[in-house]
Amino acid sequence: MDDLEIKLPEILKKEKPKLEKRIEELVIFEEKRKKLLSFMDEIMKGGKNLNQGDLVKLGREIKQGRFKKLKKQGLF
Repeated sequence: MDDLEIKLPEILKKEKPKLEKRIEELVIFEEKRKKLLSFMDEIMKGGKNLNQGDLVKLGREIKQGRFKKLKKQGLF
């Protein structure tokens, strides 16, 4: 992982630990977002070949599978 250098104005120097924590959280969030977008792009790569009916059918199958998984976990 690369380091990032940020110059703080004098007024924020006392808040450095708090800002470091918030910046770390932002970086982690952005990393997760990029990974999720990459995953979605990979999944949808073949989506251009699907018509509206195929997409509806696929969506229903996904929902049914999710329901079965949640039911198995005792949530329904």
